[in-house]
Amino acid sequence: MSSDRKKTDEILGMSQKELLDYLRETDNTLQPSDLVQITPFEHGTKALYYHKDSLKKPFKTRVFLKNADNSDAF
Repeated sequence: MSSDRKKTDEILGMSQKELLDYLRETDNTLQPSDLVQITPFEHGTKALYYHKDSLKKPFKTRVFLKNADNSDAF
């Protein structure tokens, strides 16, 4: 991962295209041919990473939760 990490509330404020660009720039597990499904939900946003030849099961999931930067629960 790059040292140019953003806070969760900055990430949640991004459009889907901005988030996809950010993930492609900062996540070294993501290959150019991989697909990312970005889905907003009530408590944040999730990103499911798929290899292009295996679209049934994601190889990685990232979840960005609202108010996670201020939480002691983790």
